[in-house]
Amino acid sequence: MFRCIRFGQWPILPKIMAISVISLSFITIVIVFFFTPHIEQKMLEEKKDNLKNAVEIASRVFADHDALVKEGVMTEKEAQDRAAHALKALRFSGNEYFWVNDANLKMVMHPIRPELNGTDLKDIRDPNGKFIFRESVRLAQNNGSGFVEYLWAKPGETMPAEKISYVKMFDPWKWVLGSGIYVDDIHKDMAKLKYYLLSGTVLFTLITLTLATVIGQGITRPLKKVIGGLQDIANGKGDAALTKRIAITSIDEIGLLSAEFNSLMESINNLTVFKKIIEEDDCVEEVYARLGELFRGFTGVACCVIYQVCGDSKRFEQVYPPAGEPVESSCSDSIKEKCDSCKAMRTAHVISSLTYPSICQKSRLREGQEHYCVPLVVGGGVFGIVRFLLQHPEGRNAAKELQESIFKAEQYLKEALPVLETKRLMAALRESALRDPMTGLRNRRFLQEYAENIVAGAARRGKKIGLIMCDLDYFKQVNDTYGHNAGDAVLKQTCDLIRRSVRESDIVIRFGGEEFLVVLLDISGDDSMKVAEKIRLQVQNAQFRLADCVIRKTISLGIADYSSETEGFWHRIKFADVALYKAKELGRNQSVRFAREMWSEEQF
Repeated sequence: MFRCIRFGQWPILPKIMAISVISLSFITIVIVFFFTPHIEQKMLEEKKDNLKNAVEIASRVFADHDALVKEGVMTEKEAQDRAAHALKALRFSGNEYFWVNDANLKMVMHPIRPELNGTDLKDIRDPNGKFIFRESVRLAQNNGSGFVEYLWAKPGETMPAEKISYVKMFDPWKWVLGSGIYVDDIHKDMAKLKYYLLSGTVLFTLITLTLATVIGQGITRPLKKVIGGLQDIANGKGDAALTKRIAITSIDEIGLLSAEFNSLMESINNLTVFKKIIEEDDCVEEVYARLGELFRGFTGVACCVIYQVCGDSKRFEQVYPPAGEPVESSCSDSIKEKCDSCKAMRTAHVISSLTYPSICQKSRLREGQEHYCVPLVVGGGVFGIVRFLLQHPEGRNAAKELQESIFKAEQYLKEALPVLETKRLMAALRESALRDPMTGLRNRRFLQEYAENIVAGAARRGKKIGLIMCDLDYFKQVNDTYGHNAGDAVLKQTCDLIRRSVRESDIVIRFGGEEFLVVLLDISGDDSMKVAEKIRLQVQNAQFRLADCVIRKTISLGIADYSSETEGFWHRIKFADVALYKAKELGRNQSVRFAREMWSEEQF
């Protein structure tokens, strides 16, 4: 006859196994009924937030081009065409793209379905009968922006799928900018996560039940403390969970487990704090500097050098340590001029002499040195390299510590990558707004933003600034005779002639039309007149090659120097402009320095 045995009378092994089963069951219930739905909802919210941020950032392209229209740099039609072209190839995550339609329900730009460009969208509806673009325009007009749900086929597919789009109205042009995400992609990610969670739970269960057969008496209470800490993390208690630590009351395996758990939480907390800090940094240079200083304190790291690809030039520039600071990179100088010669850049994976001593032919290592090169990869492309110079580890403990330092550095780089990409995108958008798109020169907006810095620098150094206003003579005749394409060609060649006539530290600005302003830094004596004459002779002697002929042109120049003892900086620019007009009056093709008798106005 069977009799019920009280739990307190159970042998230790069944008791531990029963406790293990109950604990694992509770964790599984939490994961299945709370943790997993919570993650799915958070994943959807994060995707929507990323979508919204991407559209908000991309909409600044419209604002920047509209500002150029207001400044008279280009017409509204030119600005719209260039803004649409800039967004056409832009991808912010995977295959997500941007499209543009106007408030009258006409498609302006759709990169995936170009057949829709210029068509009327009012009657386009999804399989459920929702008028997609009517709803998008209505929402954008009423609220300025918002989310729209509908069915739309993925790129390269024909079957409609559930999609969530974020649309935003740009009022000056009455354009609606939108982009979207597919819900089934989120479901696929979640299904994969559920699979991993289930597999991990099953594996954890098997291991726990196996270990339960060899666990002795007295381990139950410390084990519950560890599980309780893990449950806090699993339940997503945020920063409070990351700062929680388990008290170590023994020196056995449970004490070691507690110490490792505390170390893990410390690392995760440090990574979280670091990411928050770099997100608040002003520019990528500050992030690079913060990373470099952090890596220099890691065990076994003798030196850290960070290179960034310079735009489309395929050249490396050293962003850490800052230019001018001595550094031993142990790399061939050829990689700076041709970054594709860097193996880490070319292959997009880690290149380390710890793996194979002579893996990189461009390295010049001293005895006792190792290198570890990590590519900075975003969207399948490499935009930079972090090169670590390491001390060769002597002994197993040194090798283990070095491996831990490398692993930790890679974790920090993974956290920094999205932040760096976002800040690089913002810097690129800002840079495009400060350059003349045709000549590549700085524009007037650049001068308006940086004039104070230029003046302050000259005052600090106690130097003068030379201002040369240049204007091509009879430029209108070129457009009237040969067409505007020929005029653009003449302007570009003139731009090259001026740049070759000044120092690299000087600034050449397209001031407007065929008018250029040269800002000469730290001049003395009559340097401005000498440079102006150099420019004038260069233009006079140049042969401007057009599509089917060669022409000659001349240029008139007005000169005015600025120092802290003279009138304001913008006054002197006006005086240079006055001198330019005097050069025109005197017969053109000459350089004229401003004199007081040229200015008859009482006020600036």
